[in-house]
Amino acid sequence: MGGVSRTGANGLTRRGEQGFPHDQMPGATRPAGHGDRSPAGQPSLTSRPPTARPARSAAVSPHRCAAILSTLKEISTATPDVEGCRRLLECVSNELQAEQGVLILCNSLTRELEFVVHNQDPATPRMYAEYYGTLDPTGLGEYIKGNVAAPLAAGPFPASLPVCAAFDLSEVVDYSSLVSTEFYNDFFKTSHIHYDLAAIVSASSSVRGAVCVHRDHQRKPFTAEEVAILDMIAPFVGNHLERMASASILSVFQTGSDKGVILCDARGRVIYCNEAARVLCSSFIQLDGVPRLVQDSSFVGYELDDLEIIAARRDLKVVTRDVVLEQGTPGRLITLEQRSASTPDFTQVLQERFGLTDREIEVLGKVMAGGGNREIAQALFIAEVTVKKHLQNISVKVGARTRTGIAHAVRQELGLQL
Repeated sequence: MGGVSRTGANGLTRRGEQGFPHDQMPGATRPAGHGDRSPAGQPSLTSRPPTARPARSAAVSPHRCAAILSTLKEISTATPDVEGCRRLLECVSNELQAEQGVLILCNSLTRELEFVVHNQDPATPRMYAEYYGTLDPTGLGEYIKGNVAAPLAAGPFPASLPVCAAFDLSEVVDYSSLVSTEFYNDFFKTSHIHYDLAAIVSASSSVRGAVCVHRDHQRKPFTAEEVAILDMIAPFVGNHLERMASASILSVFQTGSDKGVILCDARGRVIYCNEAARVLCSSFIQLDGVPRLVQDSSFVGYELDDLEIIAARRDLKVVTRDVVLEQGTPGRLITLEQRSASTPDFTQVLQERFGLTDREIEVLGKVMAGGGNREIAQALFIAEVTVKKHLQNISVKVGARTRTGIAHAVRQELGLQL
């Protein structure tokens, strides 16, 4: 991870904050130094007629079919997390002999775009998310965020577009117009992108994504066979996204539960969240409430970091526990629940008797369960030094100097078996 790590007021961490200022967001001013043309002054991009799109029955040679089977096997074994996405994207890029690749996803909590990249500067998708996505003639970014029913809504194939479909950008827009636009000259060209082959890989209406591969101007364009190959691969990429969303543990939750449920990978990257969690967290999912872009060598997206801030902002009861996702991948399960003043529990007793804060009570519970400082830090998404500080405060408030003494005093106060 490069760059500086900072925690915003909403519990989302922004890493690698070098880049464009926060005021340069879609709909505001374009990034400085990226041309003098304005979006309003763009040449009109006319979509090609439906007959311009190659038939999906384009022949794939037996030699390529054998290679595709090997690629599909690798995709099927990729772990349902960001690391698995990186491996998957590398497989697709290599199969299509593409210089760059990007997997575009939608964060289920913030409803904003995030990206996994292959052999591409992470600043490129970040620029797309913050500004150039609004100039994309295909509308792909808006589709992935769920703002439109299908990409290319004004183009040759609107609502009938299948869930998994590949298309070459040169097939669906007039390239002679495209190359004179800000989108091409200030975004594509500066990022060494000329040929763009994309596939919609949405597994369902709630799990939307796209995989895009790029070639430079000096390379040959993608062939009809390669478009057909990506068409074959796209459903398997969609299956991978569905595995990320389900991650084998979500079946235990009832759809109508009033508890907010967030499932993260081991680094706090949101894999799944339900509608209740979005509602409970709505106070900080605002444009000026800092959903922040996180950046590393191959991922640009959002990272849930400080749950204490979330709890304080909405007076929520936050419980986290480590879980095992598919293929043994570690993850974190977070449940959010609105506090009920009419239901006294041990939390209320501990607050009244010892004056403990909510976070100190969480740390105390894990101490009494035998957790070490590192385990507690990982479970609560806080630093070990923060755990030590909480323990010092607990020690003073409870009046005991050791972990055993603290546990004994608390059990005695709660009337629990010693």
